[in-house]
Amino acid sequence: MTWQMISLPFVAALIGWGTNVIAIKMLFWPRKPIKIFFWDFLGVLPKRKADIAKSIAQVLNEDLLPTDELVNAVNTSANRAKVTKHITDNLAFRIERVLPRLIMNSIGSKVRSMLHDLVENEVEKLFAQLSDDISAELKESQLLANFVEEKINSFDLFQLEELVLKVAKVFGALIGLIIGIIQVAFLTLF
Repeated sequence: MTWQMISLPFVAALIGWGTNVIAIKMLFWPRKPIKIFFWDFLGVLPKRKADIAKSIAQVLNEDLLPTDELVNAVNTSANRAKVTKHITDNLAFRIERVLPRLIMNSIGSKVRSMLHDLVENEVEKLFAQLSDDISAELKESQLLANFVEEKINSFDLFQLEELVLKVAKVFGALIGLIIGIIQVAFLTLF
């Protein structure tokens, strides 16, 4: 294997890294309009930031994190058990403060058991009802989409560019390295 074959993956990684950096820079630059004759030139993101934020938010809201799935992810038996335990413990503590210690010592475990069963049944009903209500409200208000859109719009273009560059540099270099390794394999096999 020659020096050229060994260096090919690294050169490809450098090219992948460089093309991604240039592509990202082209998305963000120029930040302020440059007038050349009758045309104004402006980077894609500075020009269309609000539209892009809205599109990303919509995709997130409808495809990546649908409201129903988010609500179902929170409405788990483990979460319901935690809520049941928390409510039961709080109610038992308050009852213990009101009832004399003698009564609580003799029937405390029964009271706690009855409270747990009662609260568990109510929590199941409440979670089912809340899931439907919250899901409908989140869909109607598009809370997640609005939050994401607002967050993206609040980013300074320099922050957004740095964020995108961090991801793009690594992926560009990695893809370039993989392509270089495939090229070396192809050249040595054929």
